[in-house]
Amino acid sequence: MLQPLGISAEAEAVYVALGPMRSASAAELARLTSLTPEMVAENLEELRRLGLATDSSRGNWRALPLLDVVNQLKAQRLSEIELASVAAESLESHLLAAGASPVDDVKILVGREAIVAAHRELLDSARREISAFDKPPYAQARTNITEEALSVEPEWQALERNVTLRVVYHPGFDPERLTELGLFAKKGELSRTSPVPMKLILVDSQVALIPSMRSYLPGHELRASIVRHALLVEALQWLFEAVWEAAVPIMTSVNSETDPRRQMLISMLMTGSTDSAIANTLNINVRSVRRWISDLMDEMGVTTRLQLGAALVRSDGLRGERAMSLNSVSPNSNHPVAPASWE
Repeated sequence: MLQPLGISAEAEAVYVALGPMRSASAAELARLTSLTPEMVAENLEELRRLGLATDSSRGNWRALPLLDVVNQLKAQRLSEIELASVAAESLESHLLAAGASPVDDVKILVGREAIVAAHRELLDSARREISAFDKPPYAQARTNITEEALSVEPEWQALERNVTLRVVYHPGFDPERLTELGLFAKKGELSRTSPVPMKLILVDSQVALIPSMRSYLPGHELRASIVRHALLVEALQWLFEAVWEAAVPIMTSVNSETDPRRQMLISMLMTGSTDSAIANTLNINVRSVRRWISDLMDEMGVTTRLQLGAALVRSDGLRGERAMSLNSVSPNSNHPVAPASWE
């Protein structure tokens, strides 16, 4: 029964024979166990090493408390296993580091064609999730914004393969851009808006595409990096998740919508954004924001922002994630009460 702790069956038999006795010699134990005196002596030495038996100067042996010793052995084995696990993890890291090629970890792309081709190849390889920071300018502008035109894009095709697509868009949208966002949202994209530090695409948390923002300046040749180094990709994924959690969800389906910027207006209102923050995001002035809010009140048949919030929550069109009541917005439109303020 004690073999899992490293105690042999013969040593266990000797211990069972010795346990009930005050003390016994090797010869006496040999008669009780049907083992030779030499075998008994070897097993007694094994029991001594394990702390299960001790001998006197007259050659008599005495058994030590089993439960205490077994608990000590158990703790020792667990400690050894933990140390072995840490050593194995460290060895694996060293082996991976030794086998990894710096050329494979980071690959530099130069030129628009190379970046566009790598972008498509990378997104076509996605099997589980694509995470991205979207920020102008763009290497390849889309001039025809229709479902048919977008259907050939790698992001659209990824959604058709049931790949999750999460994108954080940098604030500042023109109507064409919001129309595109609406089509992608309808297809299944999860989109939020927040200031992002750079362009970024992460595929299956294993590889990243990072365009150089400086290379988009006039007179520069476009450059980007494909990163496969596990620790760097992990850090980039953590960065994406942190920005995603703080970002404002974009809702793109509201009853009676004619201007897609108003869809963003409602999204930001529902998360407690100030009028000035909304204006900055939509590239319009605060007066326009307040006029749109007034129009929404008229459409909903309400006279206060609190009533507007309740009406929007009841609206069938508001089924976006993290929808919150406008009760978090004070009547003073530039001072939201909610902690999730845009600014």
